[in-house]
Amino acid sequence: MEKMSGSFVIKRRLLKVEKVIGENSIKKSVEADVTLPYKVIKVFDVMANTKDVESEVRHGGVDISGTIHKQLFVVDKGDLVQHVAEDVPFQVYVPVKHAQADMNVQVDVRILEVDTDLINARTVQQTVLLDIFVKVTVTEQIEVVTDVRGKHLKVKKEFLKVDSVVGEDLVYETVSPTFTLPITAKKIFRIQAKLQDVTAETRHDSVTLRGMIHKQIYFVDEGDLVRHAREDIPFTKTINIPGARPDMDVMFRAKVTVEDAELLDAPSRRLSQTMVIEAFVKVTETLQLDVVVDVKGKNIKVKKKLLKVESVVVDVLQTEMLRAVAKLPVQAQKIFEIVGKIVDLETEARHGQVLVKGVLHKQLFFVDPANLLRHAFEDVPFRFVKTAPGTSPGMNVLARVRIIGDIKHKIVDRQGMKIEQTALLEVFVKVTRTVQLEVVVDVKKEFPQHPEYPQHPERPQHPPDHSPHGAGEGTV
Repeated sequence: MEKMSGSFVIKRRLLKVEKVIGENSIKKSVEADVTLPYKVIKVFDVMANTKDVESEVRHGGVDISGTIHKQLFVVDKGDLVQHVAEDVPFQVYVPVKHAQADMNVQVDVRILEVDTDLINARTVQQTVLLDIFVKVTVTEQIEVVTDVRGKHLKVKKEFLKVDSVVGEDLVYETVSPTFTLPITAKKIFRIQAKLQDVTAETRHDSVTLRGMIHKQIYFVDEGDLVRHAREDIPFTKTINIPGARPDMDVMFRAKVTVEDAELLDAPSRRLSQTMVIEAFVKVTETLQLDVVVDVKGKNIKVKKKLLKVESVVVDVLQTEMLRAVAKLPVQAQKIFEIVGKIVDLETEARHGQVLVKGVLHKQLFFVDPANLLRHAFEDVPFRFVKTAPGTSPGMNVLARVRIIGDIKHKIVDRQGMKIEQTALLEVFVKVTRTVQLEVVVDVKKEFPQHPEYPQHPERPQHPPDHSPHGAGEGTV
């Protein structure tokens, strides 16, 4: 938008950006003892990762909770290596000055190291060191000056590459499923619900969220024993975001709350529930523009504002081919379908590079010699190093990996026990860094006030005295 102001022209641009309120990084040690089902002589290896990480901004900080999923490989008394899985919950509060409950937050939780100690033949003591980083932001609209044209003006500019907010929305969805318990219940003791495997897909003028409502149901049976049942309910929610396009980025958060649950004609096996899904999405696009940071000239007055935003260092979009051979538990006559998804995605900024690693989790459906449809699964880890000029350790990395098209497959042995699969992955990486920049938001020309011709002369407090007695004393 151009506007004439005196003898020069000002060009402005309205930006809707994420203003950085504050950030903080802490380290947290999580200790746990694992009781093994058998005696062992040593711990061979431990693999750990975090999952189900949730965050909530509060006044002055951020609450973070999640689960450390560990896989222990131990050597038993017969010198065999065995596997034991364990989940350890964690919760930590990270202080962030000026944080408020309605603000946005970005969280990165990394495992720095895992220490293990064999206390006795059945007990393993572990200490997991977490590195937790949070950044709190708020959406802000600011009109910046992108150009000033006029005679005898010196205009200084800086190149800015930022994510501009296209649109955002907070919506609620009520879900009222009826569930059949495995046995008759007298009353419901407690229901715990959370969202899992939530993904977001940007479309034209909308964003579609997909995921799973995972519920743990605790109830009292007719013998007054508390029992447990579980239920998974898939959900899909489309949110209208005018201006959104498939190539844009989306940030989202979602949670579920159980509002009501009751048995239908207790005692009963029929459970009626009411749950509310709260979902927030924000769609952004990367803008590249020059912003004016200073203007000098005769009688020029400049108004500035400090902009603290995420500046985009580099975008990388590439495709990768991922091949793997899966061994089936029984012979396959025909492959019915292979369904895949990306899980456990992690990133690391390096000098001029970005490391992207994760797991392609696949479910294989095939027909056996008895014409029965069977199921098997396979996890294929991947590790890509992408060239990203300007990147350095400590910068923020946003990565998105998705499967393009169907996973191609074929049986590669005569016995029908091995399946070769090829998946085409699209890898998108965005590297950003926090910048503070004083930008010009207005330019005006001021004319100096002439001492003999004041612009606002003061009125006399009393009119001059024109009586004969006042001659020579008044203002002539």
